[in-house]
Amino acid sequence: MLCLENETLSVRLNAEHSLTVRRKTDGMELVQCPSPCPVTSACLREGRLVLEVDCSALMIHASLSLPESGGIELCLEAEGPMPEEIAWPPAWRMEDGDVGIFPLGTGVAFPVRDLSFPLPETMPFYCGMSSSMGLFGFQRGALCVLTGVECGSDAVLRNTPENGLLHSRVVWQSEKGKWGYSRAIRWFFAEGLSEGAAQYRAWRESLGEVVTLKEKRKRTPELGKLIGAADLWLWDDNNMNRLYARPEVPEKTPRDVRRIAGELEYLGMDRILWNSFEGETPEECAFLKSKGFLVGKYDIYRDVLPKTEVDQIIPYRVKRSVNTKYWPGIVRMDRDGQYGRAWQLHGLDGKLHSQHAVCEIPALKLTMENVPPDVERVGYNSRFIDVQAGSCLQECYHPMHPATRSDSLRYINNQLRFLADIGLVCGVEVGSEATAGAFHFSEGMLSPIPFRAEDAGRRMTTVYRGKEIPPSFSRYMLNPQYRIPLWELVYHDCVVSYWYWGDSSNCCPELMPVRDLFDALYGEPPLYSLTATQWEERKEEIAASYHRVAPAVRATGYARMIAFDLLSPDRCVQRTSFDNGVVITANFSGEERVLKDGTRLAAYQYLLTQKKD
Repeated sequence: MLCLENETLSVRLNAEHSLTVRRKTDGMELVQCPSPCPVTSACLREGRLVLEVDCSALMIHASLSLPESGGIELCLEAEGPMPEEIAWPPAWRMEDGDVGIFPLGTGVAFPVRDLSFPLPETMPFYCGMSSSMGLFGFQRGALCVLTGVECGSDAVLRNTPENGLLHSRVVWQSEKGKWGYSRAIRWFFAEGLSEGAAQYRAWRESLGEVVTLKEKRKRTPELGKLIGAADLWLWDDNNMNRLYARPEVPEKTPRDVRRIAGELEYLGMDRILWNSFEGETPEECAFLKSKGFLVGKYDIYRDVLPKTEVDQIIPYRVKRSVNTKYWPGIVRMDRDGQYGRAWQLHGLDGKLHSQHAVCEIPALKLTMENVPPDVERVGYNSRFIDVQAGSCLQECYHPMHPATRSDSLRYINNQLRFLADIGLVCGVEVGSEATAGAFHFSEGMLSPIPFRAEDAGRRMTTVYRGKEIPPSFSRYMLNPQYRIPLWELVYHDCVVSYWYWGDSSNCCPELMPVRDLFDALYGEPPLYSLTATQWEERKEEIAASYHRVAPAVRATGYARMIAFDLLSPDRCVQRTSFDNGVVITANFSGEERVLKDGTRLAAYQYLLTQKKD
């Protein structure tokens, strides 16, 4: 029997054409599900287990090794045309009691027997709206098994039930109809989630993909103002009405930038990322910067309104589509010659009309042309780029700018680095680890799409109270039974993550203290999205939220999260630890809890301590 082994692991090919892994430390065996792709030959060669795998229309040359850094590495090579998808290697065979670990937003964990959990069946890697990382796994007792995909540009995570348990596996996609390039998986075996995340982080560092905030600050000095800064989107009372073709109403409260900035200062909210959808005047921008605020503007390079639709769309949206003049030359084209579809806009006929999706190659050029003059004129020191870094990577078949998914990713990163290079603190929607080396902050990483309120992307200032509160908020979004800081364990010291503007810290006043507790525990600042009138009505409440979170996020801003621990069987008392010695202990229960050292921690409160050297 062929067996690849070292001091800690042995790997062998079993009779079902899949792998069996045995841990020598405790004798535990992990077995993959039966493989639909037969192994036609196998041998040991130069310290590797080499397999030929018949995936029907494609033969894969697979090579397994046991790196000195730990775990198992699987490298895959193939040549020639490829089907749309190939699912190999198989999933690990689950057992009742296993807990699945998934990169949905900042991370979720739940029993694999719970098939009701709203996890998407297909989760493209490097798509922040589904999989923030090329990483997933499970925990069996104390053992944490993680699967890392080296390059997830052409791969998805597929989650399917089998024998009443959820099984997850990597499914490879073609690169424009071919296998295209070498692909690799790394399996990690760790004592708990924190150790597994540390192994994954070390692997990503070895690939040269980890860039910390401290390193980024050298490139973009203004980034220092982001640490501990609340993200504030301040809208006038009719912004949503203009955006979504609703009748405008008399404004109760003017959007007075100077007055509200002064009130922020008076309330002690001194670290602010002031974002504007429509933009500020040069005078207002200068005033806000004089307060030490970052001042940003919304921007988008994924959507373009077709010239053929201009006469059918509400005028406000037509005015905002500044790149329509370049249509259709900038549009992404699929392999059938059809233009890619994008966000729908309201038409004069009361119906929604699709825009077209811009290819990432011309999007970079548009960014370089549009942003610098706007920054020079107004003086912004931040920019928020919607959609691109958070959505699925796409191929383009336009003859003027053909692109693979990897090409698209490279151009998105070049776009974000360009903004950083001209001095802007750069934000994205959701983001993913594939772009984390280039952006500075993201909006939406804390707000997984399946947990958001319905149509949250068009409800940036909606407030939910009482029976209006979506059940998903308490059941999933703010439930410590499911949420884990998987993203923070790997990338906390690399980017700042916020909630989504349609899932803001203030969108549900009753649950704001719980959101604040997650922010403190994860070391992430709050995001507020509200109208001028809502600010007038609730500024004291928002200031209280800000000050609840501020000590934790200021203390951990540049720090790496090194541990996440559950301190109670019901998961209501949780602790995070950072490499600068800061420890945050949070109580999510509705009652006081007594910690092991006798400290009493009130309901929905946290404790910040500093370990001494």
